[in-house]
Amino acid sequence: MSLTLVSFNICPYVLRVVAALNHLKIPYEIKYIDLENKPEWFVKASPLEKVPILFVGETVLFESLVILDYINTLAPQSLLPADNLQKALNRARAEFSGEIISTFWGVFSAKTEEQFKNNFAELKWYFEKLEGWLSQSKFIFGNELTLADFAYAPIFTLLDAIKPLLKLNVFEGFPRLQEYSQQILSLPGVQSSKVENYDQLLQERLKKGDPYILTQ
Repeated sequence: MSLTLVSFNICPYVLRVVAALNHLKIPYEIKYIDLENKPEWFVKASPLEKVPILFVGETVLFESLVILDYINTLAPQSLLPADNLQKALNRARAEFSGEIISTFWGVFSAKTEEQFKNNFAELKWYFEKLEGWLSQSKFIFGNELTLADFAYAPIFTLLDAIKPLLKLNVFEGFPRLQEYSQQILSLPGVQSSKVENYDQLLQERLKKGDPYILTQ
């Protein structure tokens, strides 16, 4: 069954799927679209008109974590625990990453000092939770790499891309989280998940918004 992933070049939710596909060595094609000028076939195929969507033959899957669950079933060796309760807990930690990605946009798009401080405080609250989990294990769910880890890959990919523009260290006070980010970024599948000019595209988008964080 052929797989075709539909993507926008800097979408974080696409990155987590591409990283997992690359890591699991599952063959696929990728098709990029412009979300500001959505083609008609995409509007018809995507219920939420968002990326990623995955064509499995003629069938369309949407929502990145659902797509991750599916592609994991295609791999010779699963990245999920065998026990059903542990699988559910793994998925719960993967879901947690979505809250952080949403908070990131608030931090990096805030126009005023007050907005920035409020959003950054929320981000640090999430980071404290991650630091607690990581103080007990090597990865986000135990000492082995699991599917949940790929849900977090775009967070660190994004931060690494815009790091040259930032004067503050968002990982300050979170040594295990910073170490974990480097572990995830070092995975070949994660390294190959970005489009060639990803860092430049993301930096340009950030600067275009003239956010408060770039004044710090």
